Amino acid sequence: MCPALSAAETGTGKTVSSDPEKADSAPQTAPPTFDQLKARIRSDHPRLFINQETLPRFREYAQTVCKDRLAKIKKELDHAPSEIKLEYRLDLVDIVDGRMVFKRPLGDQNAVLYGVRNAGGIKALECAIIYLATGEKIYFERAMKYLRLNIEFIELAKRSKVLPEWYHTERLSALIAWDWLYNEMSESQRRDFIVPMLEYIDFMRKPGYLCNTGGKTTGNYGEAGLRWFAGLAAFRSGYCDDLAENLLKIGYQTDVDMMNYREETASGRGLLTSITAGYSFGAYPWASYNFLHTLRSAANFDGTDLWKQMADYGDYFYWMAIPSDTVPNRFLDFGWGDASHYSNAMNSDFIYTHLAQALHFYGKKSPELAQRIRAVIETLPEKSRVFQGTKSYPYYPFILFDFDPNVKNQRTPKEILGGQIAQFFPSYGLMNVRSGLSSGDTFASFKAGAKNDGHQHFDENTFIIHKKGFQALDTGTRGQARQHLIYYPQTVAHNGILIRMKEEPLAWSWYPANAPKIDQKPFADGGQNRKIKTKSLGFEQTKWYAVSAGDATQCYSKEKCTEAVRFFVFISPDYFVVYDRVKSVKPDQEKVFLLHTQNEPREENHCWRSDAGDGSLFLQTLLPEACSVKRIGGPDHEFETNGVNYPLPNADTEKLYKSVNWFGRWRLEITTKDQTEYVRFLHLIQVGDKSMIQPVPAVRIGDSFRDGIEFTTKEKYKITVLFTRKGSPKGSIRIVDDQGKRIIEKKFFESKKENEDRK
Repeated sequence: MCPALSAAETGTGKTVSSDPEKADSAPQTAPPTFDQLKARIRSDHPRLFINQETLPRFREYAQTVCKDRLAKIKKELDHAPSEIKLEYRLDLVDIVDGRMVFKRPLGDQNAVLYGVRNAGGIKALECAIIYLATGEKIYFERAMKYLRLNIEFIELAKRSKVLPEWYHTERLSALIAWDWLYNEMSESQRRDFIVPMLEYIDFMRKPGYLCNTGGKTTGNYGEAGLRWFAGLAAFRSGYCDDLAENLLKIGYQTDVDMMNYREETASGRGLLTSITAGYSFGAYPWASYNFLHTLRSAANFDGTDLWKQMADYGDYFYWMAIPSDTVPNRFLDFGWGDASHYSNAMNSDFIYTHLAQALHFYGKKSPELAQRIRAVIETLPEKSRVFQGTKSYPYYPFILFDFDPNVKNQRTPKEILGGQIAQFFPSYGLMNVRSGLSSGDTFASFKAGAKNDGHQHFDENTFIIHKKGFQALDTGTRGQARQHLIYYPQTVAHNGILIRMKEEPLAWSWYPANAPKIDQKPFADGGQNRKIKTKSLGFEQTKWYAVSAGDATQCYSKEKCTEAVRFFVFISPDYFVVYDRVKSVKPDQEKVFLLHTQNEPREENHCWRSDAGDGSLFLQTLLPEACSVKRIGGPDHEFETNGVNYPLPNADTEKLYKSVNWFGRWRLEITTKDQTEYVRFLHLIQVGDKSMIQPVPAVRIGDSFRDGIEFTTKEKYKITVLFTRKGSPKGSIRIVDDQGKRIIEKKFFESKKENEDRK
């Protein structure tokens, strides 16, 4: 028999429906205040993710749509050890006087979860899923044992003075299991779990040692993100009611602040908190969805009217993903911020699950939006169109009642998603461009004007270019080595501008807790020392070109920089014009243009060529007229800064050169031959197949006020691009076809009215 259902009531005693189908129909204009929220919370259980109204639907869904998944979970539980107790990984830890002691560092930081074979929480929730779906009492009894195990787990963590888990998924699952099985528990079973759990979650607000404090501006999957669920589960249940309400209040405010912050960073483009793909397409979306689900199930509040960040999330993924033939069943990632750069394979394992939730929440509100989300899903490799992340969040496939994987679009993804060559994400000043939708097309990204940190580097006004391989790339990797701090996040590792100054302090960046101490005083190598100080100068696109620009002056020390402006112009399909205005405080502060390549660049026909993958890049320097070029790289020089190489941790250089990776190996440093305060750099970058023999010829043009470039593309279009040398940064472009017909002539960032007035 399945457990009996009780009446659904709110905290006010009024019976209401919390079924999403019957949720408040009037659009929400603001989240409830905390007092309003309290009045809306159901007095019965369950209330986390499902409730008494949706429980029958949950059972039906589990036994039909999810029957194979249900059977798999049941089979795994049936083969689990019958004795449920803490089992230690004695190859990794010792137990000394009841405390866990690690034999060596694990990951970026040690966590008790690494040292045990089972923490109980996720297994408890899996048992709860089986019990609610089938009514088989044995799984209720096993869930109780797993909940006790989870309490032993947190008690061990507290004794050991070690954080329990970096992600809070074990304890979140335990709280959900407790809520789902509440009606079947005895008083002692309820109390013996929820009291120590709430007290521990409260204790972890200030434990006095390392824990994951990340909240509203991060993935919110640490301690801060757990308080809402703990308070909501225990609210007015008669166990630690004051503590439960306090955690609920703190957690609610954290999550509302998180959603507001994410709405701001999304800016209607779906960008989720960070442009570092491993975060934004990995663990970050769970917090948004978890909050939306529980607002509905516990308080009958539809947050999708207020927070639309996940509605546009698919578009963000579409513009950040590079189709690949080299990494099976994966997209490639540009590699911004704290990316590993090993293969630059995008962390898209969870993207199907994330997009399925977007359809669940927003699909019925807009057929056009639903089409766009499905179109992005249809671009995923076939093998990727499955629910993943369910080891940490086992409930998800069972609660997405409004997602139907069998509904297909009538039009192709290209018809629905194509049409633009660029997209701009204002919260990071990020312009992404593409010449098409296939793996052989050109893809590039330019960052100028980040207003948020979000695992970013000192890389304002820098770019990344991919054409059948990464032709201009971010370099280095994260990890437990000095490179992580001294090279990898610094401007020298990116395609930007250096202004060198003797013994400049190294800009601070995070460093893994388990990384070795730095036994030297490192200095900067000409880079930026501040983030979120660049001013975006604008963005625009036509079907012929896209342009963005940034003023990064304030990102450099005022002791060395008075101007650092860059224009980045993409002319479809394969051309990039990069113009820099750089002025130092002193003439002897060397100004350097950086270009990072995977393989050794070589000089050919008065320009520089490099090859990577099946593609090539040509770099033509038109300014400065008298320039000096250094090639830095090769064995024992790949990650060199200030004359010192910072190699990859535990790297075998010989194997490194034979493996496919995108850590970077070489860079060009282009500077003036003479010392001067003011330098203008003007470059033309052309990418193409490796079979490309030579670039299109380019000439420098201009007058006393402007610098410019003129060239004819292999597609027979004559391109003229001009930039102001001084004063307000401005530019213009002119495109003429091979018959002399003007295709376009426009000033950059000019309003429609200004353009009409000028004509």
